[in-house]
Amino acid sequence: MSSSISSSSADNAKQTVTVVIGSNAPPERLAACLEALEPQRSGVEVLVYEGAPSPSEVRDRFAWATFVTTPGALVPHEWRDGIDAARSEIVALTIAQMVPARDWIATIRRALAAGDVVAGAIEPGRRLRVVDWAEYFCRYSRDMLPFPERETPDLPGDNAAYRRERLETVRETYRDGFWEPDVHRALAADGVPLPQRPDLVVYQGRSAGFAAFARQRKRHGRAYGQQRGARFSAGRNVVGVLAWPAVPLLMTLRVLKLVMSKGRYRGRLALALPAVIAFNVVWAVAEALGHLDVLRGR
Repeated sequence: MSSSISSSSADNAKQTVTVVIGSNAPPERLAACLEALEPQRSGVEVLVYEGAPSPSEVRDRFAWATFVTTPGALVPHEWRDGIDAARSEIVALTIAQMVPARDWIATIRRALAAGDVVAGAIEPGRRLRVVDWAEYFCRYSRDMLPFPERETPDLPGDNAAYRRERLETVRETYRDGFWEPDVHRALAADGVPLPQRPDLVVYQGRSAGFAAFARQRKRHGRAYGQQRGARFSAGRNVVGVLAWPAVPLLMTLRVLKLVMSKGRYRGRLALALPAVIAFNVVWAVAEALGHLDVLRGR
C-alpha cells in the first residue's frame, strides 16, 4: 500500500499522547475533529491517516498535525499504521467524523494513569439528518449515554485509548488491521481490564450520506468476514454464508432494545429505522461474501 506524508506535529511539550485519526470522511468533518483537538494539543502528537488527501486549506490550517495518505485503506488499516508510527506512551484512536469533548485528552490521561485501556461514550452531534441518525444507531447504540462505568470487551475503537506498550503484547492480532473486537478479545484473554467510562465523550458529526455509508458497510463487512473466516473451519464459514438472512434481523432488534432501554431518541429511531435496516442488510450480505471468499480460497 503506497502512502504519502504531509506536515508534521509541531509542539515543544513532551509528547505523551498520540491521537490516530482514521479519515475517510468529508474534509469539513476532519476539520471539525481537528478544531476540537487544537486547544488540547499540548504534549499531543496528532496523526491523520486518510484514504484521499485533504484539501491544502485543511492541511495548512492544521499544520501541527501529520497527514498520511493511504489510498484505498479502511479505517482499521489506518489505525494499525498509525499505532505503528506513534511516538507517545499513550495511543488514542478516533475517526474524522468524531468531535472530541473539550476534556477528551485530559480524561484519557487521568484514566490511563493507572490503567492500560480505556474507552468512552459516543453521543450524537448537532444538526444530524435522518441518514446520520441511522448510521449512529447502527454503530453506536451501545455506546450512547447513559451507562454506568463498566468492564466490557465491546469497547468502541472510535473512542478508545491504550498504553502503547500494552498494545505491543498483542501486536500480531492487528497485523491485518486494527479490528477492535479481535484486539479486545486478545487483551481480555491476557487479563487486561477493559473499562468503558461515561465521562470520556466524543460526538458523531454528519456522515457523507446514504450511499457513502452503504459502501463503507460493504467494504468493512466483507473485510471483517474474510478476517474472521480465515480463523474458522470450512463448516463454520458455510454457516456464515447461509445464515446471513438472520443477521440483519438480529442486528436491528439489538438496536431497538438498546435505544428503548436508554429512553432517548426513540422518535429519531422510528424515523431512521428503514435506513437502519438497509444498512444492516448491506453489512450482513457483505460479511457473508467475506466468508464465501475464504471458502473459495481468495
